[in-house]
Amino acid sequence: MIFRILAAILHLGNVEVVQGGERGDDTECCMVQPQNPHLVAMCVLLGIDKEQISVWLCNRRIESMREVITKPMTADQAVFARDALAKHIYARLFDWIVSRINKALSFKDKVNRFIGVLDIYGFETFETNSFEQFCINYANEKLQQQFNMHVFKLEQEEYVREQIEWKFIDFYDNQPCIDLIESKLGVLDLLDEECRVPKGSDKSWCGKLF
Repeated sequence: MIFRILAAILHLGNVEVVQGGERGDDTECCMVQPQNPHLVAMCVLLGIDKEQISVWLCNRRIESMREVITKPMTADQAVFARDALAKHIYARLFDWIVSRINKALSFKDKVNRFIGVLDIYGFETFETNSFEQFCINYANEKLQQQFNMHVFKLEQEEYVREQIEWKFIDFYDNQPCIDLIESKLGVLDLLDEECRVPKGSDKSWCGKLF
């Protein structure tokens, strides 16, 4: 089952979105051919209807208090939605595997000690960086701050309290960088606000940052 889902995710990423819909001249909509081989393969692997998925890859449903509206997406929006769906399926599969491993390793006795395994990307800097690199680097800054706190700050404060002679270790404190990202009116706070306001845009968000 795991390999079926992984194969379906790979096929989903190869589904072609055509700009313009059936007429080919409407730039405000797009379409996915129900007979697209990657779409067909994905639907067979996941056991879903190809006609339905071809419709909802190119449209979104908006629910208001009184009505439900189906709004077509542009090709760029549909590609973004397609990729987001693939990432969501992969994330759910990953969570399921982790839960199965935890269940297999769990036992009823009281746990006094545990071994934790953490695997995370290192800092990433590409020629073109995206929100993904931002999140990865933010997570690494938080981990670095935890390391600094427990290895340098708390230990040296303990030495001071115990009046132990030692040579002070100077280190770079990245707390200002973290505050810039997560504090009030920081990068994430302003991004969250921009996502909520009508007609929010990258340009408007950048203007608030600078």
